[in-house]
Amino acid sequence: MQEYLRETEFFDVNSKFIQDTIRNLELDGLSDIEVAKKLFYHVRDSIRYSIKPVNLEKITYTASHVLQQERSFCIPKAIALGTLARAAGIPSRIHFVDFINHRLSDDLQKMWGTKVMAAHCYTELYLDNKWVKATPALDKAICDRHNFKTVEFDGYTDALLHKVDRSGNPHAEYIKDRGTQSDMSLRLVAEVFNEVYGGINEDFMDENFKAAKTLFN
Repeated sequence: MQEYLRETEFFDVNSKFIQDTIRNLELDGLSDIEVAKKLFYHVRDSIRYSIKPVNLEKITYTASHVLQQERSFCIPKAIALGTLARAAGIPSRIHFVDFINHRLSDDLQKMWGTKVMAAHCYTELYLDNKWVKATPALDKAICDRHNFKTVEFDGYTDALLHKVDRSGNPHAEYIKDRGTQSDMSLRLVAEVFNEVYGGINEDFMDENFKAAKTLFN
């Protein structure tokens, strides 16, 4: 399990900000399950979800940086949760998948040419002798605003995006498993984005992403 507790450039467990966050969350005396739940809700709701920051800059995916942002997207938020978990002594890893977002906005669908959200990422935490999936991407506010079901985490059962929204309309349909990683892989993300979004309209991307998207070709 040491691989899933180690510090890396992205999972910067021993950074001052991560250690201060762990202290400020007052986790002493809590069980691992209780700690995991508290960390999940902290990451889910303290960082609002937004697709706009997508790029391939290392800093975007470094946990201590992520936790100081008002907005971020699924991959950095999954790394942030995993890093806090490791700092609290809970093994963690990240899991990449593709899913069809049946609730994707028309504008984004037009830009991407697809409803597929590629290289979506969630955290897996090792609790009670098993890996449990935890998806902190969508904060409660965005779920309320768009009629999505909130993802709730109890520490025992997998917490994934829901198949339907609050009205019963299709939402998330998982279609491809891209495996687990003990650390962030910019190469994997670049390759998947190039594979799935090769003809994407880049207007919504910032200049850093446009410059970096072919970095690993």
